[in-house]
Amino acid sequence: MLAARWHRRGDIRIEDVEPRPRRDDELLVKVHWCGICGTDLEEYRNGPLIIPVSEPHPLSGRMAPLTLGHEVVGEVVEAARDGSGPAVGTLVVPDVVNGCGMCWWCRRHEDGLCPKLSVPGQQDDGGLAEFMVARARTCVPLPSGLSTDDAVLAEPAAVAVRAVRKTPDPIGATAIVIGGGTIGQLTAQAALACGAANCWIVDPSPFRREFAASHSAVRACAPDGLDTLVGELGDPGVDVVYECSGAPGQIERSLTLVRPGGTVVAVGLGVDSPPLPLPALVLAERRLLGSAAHVWDVDVTQAVRMLADGRLNARGLVTHRVPLPDLVGVALPLLSEPSAETLKVAIDCR
Repeated sequence: MLAARWHRRGDIRIEDVEPRPRRDDELLVKVHWCGICGTDLEEYRNGPLIIPVSEPHPLSGRMAPLTLGHEVVGEVVEAARDGSGPAVGTLVVPDVVNGCGMCWWCRRHEDGLCPKLSVPGQQDDGGLAEFMVARARTCVPLPSGLSTDDAVLAEPAAVAVRAVRKTPDPIGATAIVIGGGTIGQLTAQAALACGAANCWIVDPSPFRREFAASHSAVRACAPDGLDTLVGELGDPGVDVVYECSGAPGQIERSLTLVRPGGTVVAVGLGVDSPPLPLPALVLAERRLLGSAAHVWDVDVTQAVRMLADGRLNARGLVTHRVPLPDLVGVALPLLSEPSAETLKVAIDCR
């Protein structure tokens, strides 16, 4: 099969390889689409950040070179030998949060916090390939009517669903989403779907602001208009801020935007961050929560349902579809140009 293999920083090769051997509880998926995101781009530009290179990963047993890709949808072509999971012919979204199943966190169904966490595309072979091996029991079948074209958004949608799930009381809330990329767009939609009364996306890109306003009930605001917006809201103000950009200083900014007693959910992952404004956090009893490790039968399943019934509007979020052989030459440059009219780039692996 063809696969996009990460060898080292700046070195991703489209190679002809065999799928890795399957365990009895794993199945084989013929990949239709695989999304690429900032994580893939960062490994290409600045890695290794999370890809094991000096010794095999303790759970997956794998190390570079590895096949990238963790936003996967496809069809089961070989079922698990132990009988678990979907049957051959089923269209599925393979979950990519694999814990050891035995530690304190896994026993609490918090696999994403497992100390041995293995994510296909990062610590194991992923879905930027014609075929992918996946844990059978955590493959989520697609409902009737949901196409694989739209279901490629299931993994980022699960990130959004989990972020909103972290909100203490989303019903009737006034919400602000910092960052209008794919995750930000889906988080804003999920907040409204879960009961928020109002939601604004804040982004410097006119394209992303226009997209948010035209594709959902989400409103849009430029960063230089944010203070005016918050000032016009009146008491009590902003109930929750979802920080989805990962840009420097935005967590600190979010803590000044949210009302006393409100919540900031950190979704974007930046590298550098100034010190937190502790008085704003402590004295006003604001909450600061991280959100990343979605759970297959809660967040992924719910995200797939919401894409299927239209509560999450997938239309137009995939702005570019690129064949697998053009990953390095076409797809990654699209992601690396912040001025481009780009949201999600999906790779055709069929």
